[in-house]
Formats: sequence, structure tokens, C-alpha cells
Amino acid sequence: MKNEYDENICCEVEKQTEKSYHSMAPEIVQTSSFSFPTYEEFIAVSADEKNNYVYTRGTNPTTEILEKKIARLERGAKCKVFSSGMGAISATMFTLLSQGDHVLMVNTIYGESLSFIQYMEKFGVTLTKIDVSTTAEIEAHIQSNTKVIYFESPSSQKFELLDLEKITAMAQKQNIRTVIDNTWASPLFQHPLDYGVDIVIHSCSKYIGGHSDIVAGAVIGEEKLVDEIFENGHQSLGAVNSPFNSWLAIRGLRTLPVRMAHQTHAIQTVLDHLKEDPRISKIHHPYLAVGEQKELADKYLSGYGSLFAIDLEDTDFTRLKAFVNALEIVTIGVSWGGFESLALPVVKGNNLDAVKKRGLSPAHIRMYVGLEEPMSIVEDIQQALDQVYGK
Repeated sequence: MKNEYDENICCEVEKQTEKSYHSMAPEIVQTSSFSFPTYEEFIAVSADEKNNYVYTRGTNPTTEILEKKIARLERGAKCKVFSSGMGAISATMFTLLSQGDHVLMVNTIYGESLSFIQYMEKFGVTLTKIDVSTTAEIEAHIQSNTKVIYFESPSSQKFELLDLEKITAMAQKQNIRTVIDNTWASPLFQHPLDYGVDIVIHSCSKYIGGHSDIVAGAVIGEEKLVDEIFENGHQSLGAVNSPFNSWLAIRGLRTLPVRMAHQTHAIQTVLDHLKEDPRISKIHHPYLAVGEQKELADKYLSGYGSLFAIDLEDTDFTRLKAFVNALEIVTIGVSWGGFESLALPVVKGNNLDAVKKRGLSPAHIRMYVGLEEPMSIVEDIQQALDQVYGK
């Protein structure tokens, strides 16, 4: 016989427990939508979905906790998180650019960022990609229709720094938006908004997540601009961060200061032992910067991210492969920011022309110092060099 009473128990909306409790960790509000006791309340809340809970594609309590924490860390008025760093980047550029606009991208940046703007050329957006040795050189490349200057500082692969104050001064003079990917420095070691940058972007998959188990991104800036990106880029493109991933990112933020303090010490230890090794022709990292680059590092960075790159002494692909395969503690893998130390050669066997076009050596290897004991990483790199080049 059909038991309608049991079916009602299965289908009714769950009520909060009557027992009082205070959880140490924030709750994961794993729901797609929210209910309302009256139609009038639903109408009132729906009038501002950016700041009220209607549907998790917009705003969710767990995600909102993460957004408020990241905004405070970056000293911004507001933050919106996304399901990936590229979700954050594409939503931002989608919002800021229109047909006929020009984008200026400076120095080595994340390749997918460049690819996205190149794809937007079909919609009438134009792009100039430049490599500069000093920030002052940027101004000569600004066009009358330039709407966005996009950059990383330190930059991807080569880790060069730009003068944030000089970039924002030239941009504001011509009503140009500035967007920086600040993932390398984390929200702890550099605060671009303090120097007039309009939008800061993070891949939360890296240091913020900290455990190699989430993919997420964030956009931080003044409230009106972030709300515009929310309403257009976020809602239209739909790169929604799940409540569970937001919770994992909150977990990561709780240990971020401890991890970054360790990794600042670790990267200095590793580079101090590698910097004189003749089998490495160049090390790319602000800790070893000289001249103007050293001045910029001292001015803008309060600590060091542990992502760096080396160029081996020769460009023999066989030796490069042998070196990477000889690593025992350092793992081959993309991304970074978790526990594991990583190595990622820029050459993949079929992209040599693209590598040279980016101004990189075929012997260029991006490396990340994780949370292992620093000297164990030094010894691992040195034993791999020994196998390939001899002691």
C-alpha cells in the first residue's frame, strides 16, 4: 500500500536543527536555490540578486564568506569568485571590452589569457602584445582606442616586475583600465589596488587553495566595477564556483600565512644553493633581481612566491628530458601552489617555434618549490643535474 506520509517526509524542505551549535568551520551551503516564506520576500530579495541569496549561480553563503575574505586580503571593496582563473579573466575582459576596443598585453603572461583576447578579435577587439625592459616603454604602445592594459607582475615564466604606480598613472591619464594577474605574489605579498590598479585577478587553484584539489578564480576591485563584472561576465558566461570549492578555498586561506612564510624561506634556500651552479645558465626569480628589478621587488613585494624558472646551460632536448626524468622529489605537472614541488619544461616536443617567439630558451623549465623540506629539493635538483651533466 502506498504510504503518503513517508513520501511527505522524503520530500519536505529540511528545517534547521533545534539544537544550538557553533561549528568551527563555516558550513557548506550546498544548494542550487533558496526558498522564501512569502512571495513578498521573494520579490524583495530578487531585486538585488548580487547581494541576496536566490540561486547559487549568483550568490551563495559559503561563497560569499570566501569573497569577503579575499576582498579584505587584497584591500579591495568587493570580490567575485569564479570556477576557474580563466573564468575570472574571460568574464573581466568580456565586461570591459567592446567592438573597436584595443587591449595592450605586457610581457610574458598566462598563455590562455593571450589566446582569449586573440579569439575576441573576431568580435572587433584588437590586441597588441609587447615585451618591455622598463615600464616607461609601455606608453609608446598605447593607442587612441586602448581600453585595457593587462599584465602580470612578476610575469609568467620570466618573472619580471613592472612599476605599478607608473602603469596606473599613464593609464588613468587616458581613461584606460588596468588589470593584473596577482597570483604569483598571493594576496599577502603584493597589493596592486593600493597603487591604483583597477582589477586584481587570482587563480585560487594556486596559493589560495593550497592543496592541489580545487580549480577557482577571483576578481577584486571597487564595488561598482566588480558588480558590473558580476552582472555581465559572471552571470552571462556562467563560470560559477561550487559551494564545496569555496569551502575548500576558505580552508586554504586559513593556512595561507603559514604556508607563504615557509615558501618564502624555502625559495631563498633553494635559490641560494643553485645560483652559482654552472650547469644552470639563468635563474628567473625576483629574489635574485638586480638594478631596477631589485628596486621594484623591494618596493612592491613583502615576500616571495616560490615559483621560479631555470634555463639549463645548453638547449639539448635529450638532456632536458633526462634532467626532468631524473628528478625524484620534484614532480612533473602543471599548475602550482600545493604541497608538491613541480617542474614543467616549456618545450613539449612540438612547440619550439612558439617557445622562441615568446622569447624563452628551449632549455627553460618552470619550477615550483612546495612544502617539502627545502634542502631535500636542493639535493634532488642537484642529483638530477649530476646525472645529466656530471658533478
